[in-house]
Amino acid sequence: MTILSNEKYRIELSGRGAMEALVMQNDPHKMNWVIDPGYLQQAGYKDDDDKLFGEWTMRLNGKNLRSTDLTPKIIQEGPCHATVEFTVSSVVITLVYTLEGEQLRWAVNLSNPSDKSASINGLHVWFSLAYVMYRDENVLRNMRESCAVFTHLGGDFAKFAAVRRSNEGPHLGVYSMEGRTVATGSYCRYCNRFLEQISPSLDGLLYHRLSLVEDGASMSESAAADWIYGSAYQTLKLEPEQSKLWEYVFLPFQDMDEFYLRGEVLGHPRWSYTPVLPRDGVFQASLSLPDGQALRELRLYSAPGGSDVIREEDVTAQAQPLTGAGQNGGGSGYTLSLHRSEPGEHKLELRLEDGRRDVLVWNVLEPVSTLLKRRAEWLAARSYEGEEAAERPHAFRPLSNQGESLGKLAFLLMNNSMTTPVPEQVAKTEAAAVLDMKSHWFIDGDFSRPRPLYGDFYRIYDFDYIGHVFYLLSRMDGGLLKLNPPRVYLGWAAEVMCMRLDPDCHPGQREKDESSLNGVFILYIQELLKDLEGEGLFEWHERLLKLWERFGRSMEIGVQQYGGAVTEHFYDNAGFGPTCETLCRLGITSEAARYGQLILANIGFSNDYRLQNPDRWWEALSPMIHSLWGGLVAASALVAYEHLGDPEYLEAAYRSTMAVFNCYDWNVRSTPRRLEPGEAASTYSVAAPNLNMPELSRNRFGQSVFVGASDPLFASLFSGVSGDDWDMGEELVAYLLGFGTTAYLYRDSGGQMRCVNGFITEEEDGWIVTSYAAYPSRVLLLEDKLEFRAPQGTLQPRVRLRDGRFSTCL
Repeated sequence: MTILSNEKYRIELSGRGAMEALVMQNDPHKMNWVIDPGYLQQAGYKDDDDKLFGEWTMRLNGKNLRSTDLTPKIIQEGPCHATVEFTVSSVVITLVYTLEGEQLRWAVNLSNPSDKSASINGLHVWFSLAYVMYRDENVLRNMRESCAVFTHLGGDFAKFAAVRRSNEGPHLGVYSMEGRTVATGSYCRYCNRFLEQISPSLDGLLYHRLSLVEDGASMSESAAADWIYGSAYQTLKLEPEQSKLWEYVFLPFQDMDEFYLRGEVLGHPRWSYTPVLPRDGVFQASLSLPDGQALRELRLYSAPGGSDVIREEDVTAQAQPLTGAGQNGGGSGYTLSLHRSEPGEHKLELRLEDGRRDVLVWNVLEPVSTLLKRRAEWLAARSYEGEEAAERPHAFRPLSNQGESLGKLAFLLMNNSMTTPVPEQVAKTEAAAVLDMKSHWFIDGDFSRPRPLYGDFYRIYDFDYIGHVFYLLSRMDGGLLKLNPPRVYLGWAAEVMCMRLDPDCHPGQREKDESSLNGVFILYIQELLKDLEGEGLFEWHERLLKLWERFGRSMEIGVQQYGGAVTEHFYDNAGFGPTCETLCRLGITSEAARYGQLILANIGFSNDYRLQNPDRWWEALSPMIHSLWGGLVAASALVAYEHLGDPEYLEAAYRSTMAVFNCYDWNVRSTPRRLEPGEAASTYSVAAPNLNMPELSRNRFGQSVFVGASDPLFASLFSGVSGDDWDMGEELVAYLLGFGTTAYLYRDSGGQMRCVNGFITEEEDGWIVTSYAAYPSRVLLLEDKLEFRAPQGTLQPRVRLRDGRFSTCL
């Protein structure tokens, strides 16, 4: 073992030169920031030594080579410098580790000392930061010793933010200083014992991999479709005596702002920008260039939906210069505003005078109201099967035993309650709820007798979705309902939720334990209680209120140990997101703020709008956008903002909500999986490549891809899944409850008015607010306690703020 150390770091290199430990000396938790081979052995993840930090694979002159098949030469020069050298065929690969103050400098040098040229089709180095879900019921370990990894790719300024899951600094930033990083892939190892009556049942980890040279062969389907990054997929030719260098600097940082500031000090351009906007909206960006850099031009590339062309525009003249915008007043700065009238993905490329480039990837959506309308039409026409269906008549397809599949019903009802209803959509949803859902999840439709759909147990979380469907039916106009009046559905919603929350209603210990866990019922339980009282269903109101209050008391006690972060998974944003939201709604704001930090650490930030998702990996076996839990965690962040007041929650909620719409956007052309208007796919794999399933790399898909999988869990859960959208819909309900109606204003640290989910136009004595909401009816300036609400049943897309008051714009 080789040990390097100074006042800031301690590094341990294995006998093969792989980095097995990277610890910040002043870290109170002594987190190891790279995957620890000791834990791999303990957890049974064996035979993974070839994926430790610094191991590599290469395709050289048509042959595949691995570092683990070679014996490196390791040279240590003092306590702060070591080189690991591999000689392979005609080339030499040298990895250099150097400690300089608070910087760890890591270099990869590829040289050709031979007298013949070398052709490299791929050079991939494992970048195995501690992205681990530990198999440990001590949730503090998963919070303090694991990190999410948020990537920034494209051009010459790649960087990576490794964010500790507790959101306690120091975090670890990695900044490219030399050479281009072409792609970042991942490989997943996991263990899921869901079918063994064990909870929590899921743990696992991701090994990240940097592609320094990539010709596209690692992800051929993605490479063929990827107009955004595909031009970087090239073979490297090394002539005799030629070498190629890639270098990175590791630095600690405390928060997102400091991550970008530290990059700026190292020479990285610093951006802020609008990640997603609807058609006819305004893209806004600000750019700060470090001292010594100069803007040459800004090129905008776009891929309009319904077309095969890539448009190119020179928008340099539209960049407005600022002075004193760089770090410590040096450098230069610009602002850019672009009205966009056509949907499609965009890539803004910055070209500097020294030839280097940086990029932003952002998107223009259809108006969200259009997206929702087409989605509802698709579901009614393409997903619903009536009484003629051989299996589960009246159910929406694809079929699933999991309650998440009922999100389609909830969305259809919610959307029809917020716009002019379509009677056919309501009727089909009601039929699915009464004639399929009720009898499928309950024996003889008896809410006190849940059907054990998972062998010998049933799943508590399913009842959250069932209760929501019944509750939304109860809020529909009675004239639209064919099978029962609204009051019946209100009673059924109460009965389901009372059963769900009462441990005495469940014979099995697993179900008793899970009845105390949080879930998506938080979206509607308070409104359900109000409606029960208002409709005179006092017996159900009293019973449910007692259970809700008892749940609240247990939450107040249990959250202090972060038990709300554990679900069926050892650490889960499906746990801490709703827990934060519940605590906010219960008024327990001090504890909500603690859970809120877990949300902030979970929501990504990047130069690519698709990488700003709430971090999750299980459904894709890679970092991903997960439509359902991405949308629900984003909604929890928005609730946290309205109760806690920190704009960081608001900004995180918006960028992560907008990432989720990638799963519905039929104008996206950068993925192999294209969508028709109204179609959807539940997951987008961020990894490039996804080394578990390369066909999923930068692609959209659903759980149907796991049909026929060798994993017995996948075979059990997804054997009958035929579509890509089985678990989608509830996140759209959450959107409609927040950004679906509301635009937000706040003042940044410099006192400048900002707008989220819309844009503002400054007037001489105020502002005009233009909302991006699907059904705009509310504007909130929380810090001034100012709120605009349109009259019931009306929409108001433009509002004026003047003299501390909102008013309508004609």
